[in-house]
Formats: sequence, structure tokens, C-alpha cells
Amino acid sequence: MLKIICFMVFAASTAYAASFGNALQSTTEKHEVIPLLNYERVSNPDGSFSFSYEGGDNTHREETAHVVDAGTDDEALEVSGSYRYVDDQGQVVEVHYTAGKNGFVPIGTNILSEISAAAKAAAERAEVFEADEHYKQNYKNYKN
Repeated sequence: MLKIICFMVFAASTAYAASFGNALQSTTEKHEVIPLLNYERVSNPDGSFSFSYEGGDNTHREETAHVVDAGTDDEALEVSGSYRYVDDQGQVVEVHYTAGKNGFVPIGTNILSEISAAAKAAAERAEVFEADEHYKQNYKNYKN
């Protein structure tokens, strides 16, 4: 389960980064460099971590992950965090989220419908995997 959650978080981050990168490559406009006001990161040997950063443009992100049920078949990474940015209309968008056994669960203001739909679909896929005995046995063998 830990690897699935990590993969889901990684996949979502990669998709976001790829879309952001494509947007940057598709324009020749000059963009203002936004100063980084604060950055912190802690990684622990058990896989838990925390990080945060704040930009000079009122952007902010923080995330914390804890290992739960360590050393058992139910070992998982429970993640919680938040991010904030100002959208194209000048509205502050702030999202708090958790990611774990229930998938990615965003709560906040002005969440894009695509994010909510993707989070719901990912949570439904995770429930199917949890109920699949063949998957559980293979994951247990892979994990050990």
C-alpha cells in the first residue's frame, strides 16, 4: 500500500510538473522570477518526511508524511498538506489535502473540477486494489 500511495502522489506531481513545463515551453514571453522566501525539508530513514516553501508571489506549499502500521502488511504512508496560489483572476486558491488509504482527498477553495474528478477516480481504484486478494498476495510478496 505504501508503494501505491507513493506512486499516486508521484504520478500526480509528475503530471502537474509536466503540464507546467509544457506551458512554459509553449510561450516566448518573459516571466518575472519569483523569489523563494522560505524552504525547509526533512527526510527520515523510515520514509517519513516533511517539507515546505513559500514564494514571494503568495504561493505556499507544505506536506508531511508519516508511516503507519510500520512492519505490517498494512504499512502505509499517510500524507497531509496544503498549497496556496493566486489564480489568473486574482483569487487566492488554497487547498488542504490528505493522501493515504482513502486516496487523494482535497478540501479547499476554488478546486478545479478536474482535480476533484481525478482524486475521486484514484480513490475508487485504490478501493478495488484493496479488495483484490490476488493483488494483496502479490503486493505482499513484492514488499518482502
